[in-house]
Amino acid sequence: MTEAKSITILIEAAKRGDSIAANELWTSVYDEIRAIAKRAIDKEYVPDSVQATELAHEAYLRLAGNAVLGIENRSHLLATVATAIRRLLVDRARARKADKRGGELVRVLLDDVIDSVESDLPDLLDLDQALIALESIDPRHAKRIELRYFGGMTLEEAAGVLEVSTRTAAGDWALAKAWLRRRLGESDS
Repeated sequence: MTEAKSITILIEAAKRGDSIAANELWTSVYDEIRAIAKRAIDKEYVPDSVQATELAHEAYLRLAGNAVLGIENRSHLLATVATAIRRLLVDRARARKADKRGGELVRVLLDDVIDSVESDLPDLLDLDQALIALESIDPRHAKRIELRYFGGMTLEEAAGVLEVSTRTAAGDWALAKAWLRRRLGESDS
């Protein structure tokens, strides 16, 4: 049995109220959750040096319990983790911005998202607002950016989560990057 299939079986058992399966589910995906958190942290400057383990635990706490009810499979679970991590990082950035004693905003390097070399782009709050705007226009394109940037997923993995072909995911990626460049005021040069 593949790992993805065993995760799906654990998800189904957890949905039926099996707390042992729910615990086993979170234990079996913890390393992947931590890896997603580490990739998200590695892509940005965080003044207070949040640790991947801390972020992974916060994501788990947000998702544990009833969150598994809407989850369908391993890919969907990891996409949900990426969304939770994005929200956690945005919450931290907002808190820092609200700090009247000069807490620095989180700066985000979006070179993986925008494919621009050595380009400091707007802060995480600007990125979040842009993704919210894109989501209102085209949720799939916004999800593709979120999966790649916050989830660290490959094109093929994101295609699986979005239930589209790799070719469609590549097209989504190109369109979403172009839209995000324009929204964030970046030039294509």
